[in-house]
Amino acid sequence: MAALSEPVCGVVFVLDGVLMGAGDGPYLAWAMLATLAVYAPVALTVGSAGLVGLWIAIDLCMAVRLLFLCIRARTGAWLVTGAVRA
Repeated sequence: MAALSEPVCGVVFVLDGVLMGAGDGPYLAWAMLATLAVYAPVALTVGSAGLVGLWIAIDLCMAVRLLFLCIRARTGAWLVTGAVRA
């Protein structure tokens, strides 16, 4: 299960770094809260299924993060030059 999620995790980590470097922390914080709202109920539900169930929940978490990060990267709202962010 961990190996299957590696391509998704790689893209998520790269986009996280790019958006952090661009100073887009507030968006990342809200996106992670939305991801937690999806992940927590699933993790609590499948937690009794054992380790495989928890890996499935983690894979879902990474997929939701990928969705939010791709949406943000495609909009270009994070592309701000200079030190002032509107």
